Amino acid sequence: MIVKDSEKTSDISKGLVLLMATVCGFTVANVYLNQTLLVSMSATFHISAASIGIIATLAQIGYALGNLLLVPLGDIFERKKLILFLLFAICIVLALNALSINKTWMMVTSLALGIVTVVPQIIVPLAANIASDHNRGKVLGNVAIGLVCGILGARLVSGFIDVHFGWRMVYWTSAVATLFMIFLVCVYFPRSKGGNATSYKHLLMSLGPLFIKERALQKACVSQGMMFASFSAFWTTLVFLLHTHPYSYRSDMVGVIGLVGIAGAFATPIIGRLIDIKGEKFASLLCMSISLLAFIGLIRGGYWLPGLILGALLITVGTQANQVACQFTIFQLGEEKRSRLNGLYMVSTFLGGSLGSYVGLLAWTKWQWNGVCAIAILMIAISCCSLIPMNILRKMIGNLMNKKGSNM
Repeated sequence: MIVKDSEKTSDISKGLVLLMATVCGFTVANVYLNQTLLVSMSATFHISAASIGIIATLAQIGYALGNLLLVPLGDIFERKKLILFLLFAICIVLALNALSINKTWMMVTSLALGIVTVVPQIIVPLAANIASDHNRGKVLGNVAIGLVCGILGARLVSGFIDVHFGWRMVYWTSAVATLFMIFLVCVYFPRSKGGNATSYKHLLMSLGPLFIKERALQKACVSQGMMFASFSAFWTTLVFLLHTHPYSYRSDMVGVIGLVGIAGAFATPIIGRLIDIKGEKFASLLCMSISLLAFIGLIRGGYWLPGLILGALLITVGTQANQVACQFTIFQLGEEKRSRLNGLYMVSTFLGGSLGSYVGLLAWTKWQWNGVCAIAILMIAISCCSLIPMNILRKMIGNLMNKKGSNM
């Protein structure tokens, strides 16, 4: 079956949406496997926990690069073949991760794994193209369930395997799971064809002008980039919090808390329906408010396990639901450029994620948990500014600068 990008159908099956969500979840998990393994890796390579944190940062930087260099190919190549090629590449890089002998090797393979693990961002525009206008938010919300389950499930599974079999077995297990995903994609995924007959060079050259032209894309990039930065700061430093007083838990406890976060994934279809009814701006504001309240509560509640679990749930709901709202916004800008739009959007998202991981670790090193929460609150505040119309924002900045000048 070939599904052309120009076609809009309302009969996308629940089975296909479920499969898309499943493949998204299993593949995106590879970017997050290392976050639960950092303590074990630091012991293996005989380096500090703060030093090994660069591996988590590089995986997300790689993911951002993959979105910039590989995801736009969905606008010119048949997506099913592109997905299969990347899945095979993922298997190879996972094996190289498992065979790492030092920190440098692990840094290189983590960066490479992030680059090739962009399959979900090729699947999401495909789902948006198949869905009709009146149910696109719902479909994107359902596919996002897989993304959230993959992101948080990675911590559960990797933590359990790490404790019982060692961190290297985590990567071997993921490689086997990816082989199974290859079989499912081969058998059940529809074929599709991009609508642009252009060269790769011109495709990449079009990204800059596209970003400059589309204000809605710029706002979505800032919004989710900062939201995801706060999300990454939380989950990257959580493993260190749980290893200290008053918890003193092992790596697998991060995965248990991640299970609670997975429950929050099922809020994304609700946000999708809310988008279809109330609009994406209302949904984004609601999502930001949820995450902001969660981090404010975690300043004190983070040292109390029920409070930490509730915070993890709310942060997951706010961040992932906001992603659906932002993607809904940018997908209204044109079918023929959805892969490029999504690629640029996800570049900013995961650059924000890598920034959050890095700054979160710095905040943990200097100020512990309260510093992490304060940095996250600042990031969400910046995200909220993306909802303010540009003319009002310029006026506010101008008034602030004038007031500062008059006080000097």
